Amino acid sequence: MSRENHEQKAREQELWDRISTSTGADRAATFEELSHIAYNRDEWNESLSLVQSCIEIYSELDRELYKNDLVHVYEGAAHCYRNLERWADAAMAYQVIADLELETNYDNYLCATRHLACNWYNAGEYQKSLDGHQLAVAAVDPDATDHSLGIDNLNIGMCFTKLKQPLQAIDSYRKARELFKKEKNPRYVNWADKYLAESYIEVENGQEAKFHAKHFYNYSRVVQDDETEGMARYFLGAALYLCGEYEDAIGHLTVGLAKLTACDDRDWEAIVGANRELAQCYSAVGRDGEAAEILARIVTIEETLAD
Repeated sequence: MSRENHEQKAREQELWDRISTSTGADRAATFEELSHIAYNRDEWNESLSLVQSCIEIYSELDRELYKNDLVHVYEGAAHCYRNLERWADAAMAYQVIADLELETNYDNYLCATRHLACNWYNAGEYQKSLDGHQLAVAAVDPDATDHSLGIDNLNIGMCFTKLKQPLQAIDSYRKARELFKKEKNPRYVNWADKYLAESYIEVENGQEAKFHAKHFYNYSRVVQDDETEGMARYFLGAALYLCGEYEDAIGHLTVGLAKLTACDDRDWEAIVGANRELAQCYSAVGRDGEAAEILARIVTIEETLAD
C-alpha cells in the first residue's frame, strides 16, 4: 500500500471513529467527508447512503440555518443518482435544491431547474422535462446568453419531439438555430439543422427537410466525420424522397447506410430507418424486388428493437 493510500485509510478510520462521538452539524459534516471519499472511489451507493445520513441530520436541525449545507448534500445525492443512472431520483433531488434556492439565490434556482429538466428527460418523463425547460426560458435571467437560450430552445424542441408534437418542436428548433447563428457557432447551428431536418421529414415537408438536411450534410463533410455523414445522408435521402428526387435519394441512402453500418457503436434505429427509406425509393422507381429484399432483411432487427 502506498503512503498516500495508507494516509487515506487512516483518515477514513478517524472519521468513522468520530461518528460515534459527534452530534448535530458536526456529525453531518463527518458523514459528508466520508461520502466524498466513497464518491472518489466510484462507490456511488455507499456515497449516497452517507449523503442521505447528512440530509436526515440537517433536516432535523434549523432548515434555514443549514440551507446551504442542505443544498450541497442534495447536489451530492444528485451526482450519485446520475452515476447510478437513477434519473428520476436525480431530478427530484434537483427539485429540492430549486425549492431551497428560489427565495435567496435565483441563479442557483435556474441552474437547478435546468438540471432537473435534463434528468427528467433522461428518465423518459418528457412532459416534466418540458415544464422545467420552459420555466427556465420564461424566467428573467440577467446572465442569459444567445448560447444558453439556444440550448434551452434546443432542449424544449427535443421534448416536443419525444411528445410527438413535431410542429411545436420545429418552432423551438428554429429559434435555437437563429440564436446559434447570432453566436456564430457552426457546431450548434448544425445540431439545430439535424433536428429540423428530422422534424420536417416527420411532417412530410420535403422542401424544408431538404434545406436543413443539406446543411447538416455539408457540415458533416467539412468536419470529415463519417458517423455524422452517415446520419446526414440518411436524412437528406429521406428529404429527397419526399421531393420526388428518387435517384439522388438512393445515392445518398446507399452511401449513408455504408457509413452507419461501419460505425463501431451502430445506431440500429437509424439503420432500420434508412433501409426503409431506401426500400421506398426502390419501389418509387419500379425496383419492387429489391425493395422487398431490403424489407425482408431488416425484419429480425425490427423485431429485436420492438422487443
